[in-house]
Amino acid sequence: MKALVVEDDLSTRLLIKKIAESEGYEVIEAEDGYEGWRIFQKEKDNIYIVLLDWMMPKMDGMKLCRQIRKAFSTHYIYILLLTSKRNIEAIVEGLETGGDDYMTKPFSRRELVARIRVAERVAALERKLSEANSKLHVLATTDPLTGILNRREFLKRLQDEIYRVSREKKFYTLIMLDIDYFKRVNDTMGHTAGDMVLIEITNRIGTELRPYDLIGRFGGEEFLIGIPMANNEIGKNIAERIRTSICNKPFNAGNGKLDITASLGLTSVIPTGNKKNMLNLLEDMIEKVDSSLYIAKDEGRNRVIVYGE
Repeated sequence: MKALVVEDDLSTRLLIKKIAESEGYEVIEAEDGYEGWRIFQKEKDNIYIVLLDWMMPKMDGMKLCRQIRKAFSTHYIYILLLTSKRNIEAIVEGLETGGDDYMTKPFSRRELVARIRVAERVAALERKLSEANSKLHVLATTDPLTGILNRREFLKRLQDEIYRVSREKKFYTLIMLDIDYFKRVNDTMGHTAGDMVLIEITNRIGTELRPYDLIGRFGGEEFLIGIPMANNEIGKNIAERIRTSICNKPFNAGNGKLDITASLGLTSVIPTGNKKNMLNLLEDMIEKVDSSLYIAKDEGRNRVIVYGE
């Protein structure tokens, strides 16, 4: 991890650098607030602690502290203020500006080491909290079996995508896919085999999509796929590629192999209206692809049906 030391007095700066390095930090030096801000803008994603002198030329520590707090960073940055001011009003001002802690000059080596270690404990706790939040976000937005978007998150993103496309007056295609006779897989080979099929279906769908297309698990064996800037013709071509990728190659399921097919329904629209209207439009699109999928099932399965054709 990196520490930024901003101090205009050379001997003090070198002392702080030596102590921070002894605690395992890679130290970046700046001799005034202006240089410190320039360095921070380039290195902010790698800096975890800033040791900051209060009184400096060009830009003082208070102004630099405010700018650091306003800047976006990927993690929390601990700011330790170094000052010769000892009155309570100045100390309160420094902490209210955004400083986490302060030290009065001259300071002892032991005290600075102790405060740097406090900063490290705070940084470690912040990292653990960030990792926990990331895991919670994944659990809240993805399907635990297949790793793709769950129903709630898919519909949320789809609504945003449709609204974005509406501003560009472009087509948007929605595809609903259902695995044919999937209940037979679970009944005859068990749910573990069924899970393997669902995972492989997800992988095969993904190979036919672009990075910015959406895929989500809508129900047990149902998937929704969102294709921006695709009309009925383009959408049907993509749907046919997906269908073919599923039925052309047997699936590994436990100790055996299975021939699996899927039925797909799709619709394409040029969305219009404001963002509130997108929810009604989305519900209408889902009804249409569900209706098309029902026709595909009724006509023998393993086929693509475009709504209205």
